[in-house]
Amino acid sequence: MNLVDSVLGTPRENEETTAAADDDNVMDEGDLQVRTMEVPRWLSTPEVTRHLVGDGKGKALEAEYECTVVISGEGSGTKDPNTPGYHLPHLLVTMSGHDVRNLGRLRRALEDSLVDYIIENTPEQEDSANPPPSLGRLLYSLGLSAANASPKTKDHTPDRSVLARSHFPIYLHTRRDTGNGVNLVTKKVWMNVIELPQDSNTNEYHGRFLASRSFMNYYKNHFHCRVDIYGVWGDGQESLMCAPYVLITSDEKINVDKCIQYIEHRIREHEEKFGVSRAGGRRVLRGEQPKHMET
Repeated sequence: MNLVDSVLGTPRENEETTAAADDDNVMDEGDLQVRTMEVPRWLSTPEVTRHLVGDGKGKALEAEYECTVVISGEGSGTKDPNTPGYHLPHLLVTMSGHDVRNLGRLRRALEDSLVDYIIENTPEQEDSANPPPSLGRLLYSLGLSAANASPKTKDHTPDRSVLARSHFPIYLHTRRDTGNGVNLVTKKVWMNVIELPQDSNTNEYHGRFLASRSFMNYYKNHFHCRVDIYGVWGDGQESLMCAPYVLITSDEKINVDKCIQYIEHRIREHEEKFGVSRAGGRRVLRGEQPKHMET
């Protein structure tokens, strides 16, 4: 895989069908392999960089997985403008080594570290069974980044549904080691997220309207999806590291895609009725054209 292709998001030859880990056997082990991991913009801070590689952690990772780790982009502290990813508005982790299996293990270790950061920096919740509200958005971003970095990925649509580690049950993220040197395997699900509209006068995010009993039953029974809405309950927004959002998950991609369309239309109706809007604008659905392409 070409590092420049990974950074720029250049489409690949084959269709994306499963998790990015499936690309581990497509290269010869004797060649230097490069993999990248993008950290979401809302988590790209100097504190996160220190959490990942500070205090000798970076050197320890390089020694354990026999590779090199370079972090660039916003929040990295990198001063060299020639470093790939230097210009990016988010952190980019570049991993280089000769064993693609080790690179895959390294990626998992870095993902686990980001999950730990979310858990450690989220106020303790009343119900310890619930995951931190920012976790789902992180896992979606990591799933999207892994898919984009895979040589098998052809579709690079930025807001598409991807296969990612499930946010439930939370104990799979907090108790990974079984005690026998074997880590628990986190279930993978198809996942997508959608922004919530905000009132420009009060700064209040609107999302409770999507959680009526009739809507929640419809998501579950008609689309076979789990829908979680974060950042609109009490002081929930204060415990979020990202903007309030809707997380949609299911065992089948088509279920998530259909549910996204349904929720998007409900949000559009709400926006027109209450005069609220989303920072990123409306979601472009299948068959629609972005506004800048309309004539």
